[in-house]
Amino acid sequence: MVHFLLQSAPEATAEAATEQVVEAVINAHNEALFGQALQITLIGMIILFVSLFILWGVMELLVRLVKDGPKDKAEEKAEAIETADADDDEKLKAAAAAAAYVIAKK
Repeated sequence: MVHFLLQSAPEATAEAATEQVVEAVINAHNEALFGQALQITLIGMIILFVSLFILWGVMELLVRLVKDGPKDKAEEKAEAIETADADDDEKLKAAAAAAAYVIAKK
């Protein structure tokens, strides 16, 4: 490489040729570093996405294994009664408040 540089510029001094060689070596080194940086980035991204997919798969598996099974009819009725009682209480409170408001207006 040095020989080629010296032949391409015969009027160049030894100092200029040395500077060109040093610059060429630095450029080659920078290209190698850039290639390594790209490889490291790619490997990191692959590791990230593979680990995310593994985590997603484990979560899906746990959801399917731990999911509640079908409920008994007795449990369903008890839940329906509790919900109805809560709704009735709210309706009674609203009716009482409305009646109190109407009485207060008179």
